[in-house]
Amino acid sequence: MNDLVHIRLDTKMRNEIARTIKHTMHANESEFIRDALRKQLETYQKIELLTSLKNTLPRGKGNATRSQLFREFGLE
Repeated sequence: MNDLVHIRLDTKMRNEIARTIKHTMHANESEFIRDALRKQLETYQKIELLTSLKNTLPRGKGNATRSQLFREFGLE
């Protein structure tokens, strides 16, 4: 069963969403917001994974690559 969540958006944000919907594959505001939430959750899951792997990656020669990887996600 799906739960209903109510959110308040100011006019400026609603207008930005409407403008974005016109240029994307989203059919309506709800679909746009669900997609944005999915993407945010995926990003958070990636950060959690990278953080848990941070201390297990080899140091030394691969350190530059390791640093770049964490810098990309703001985990320096």
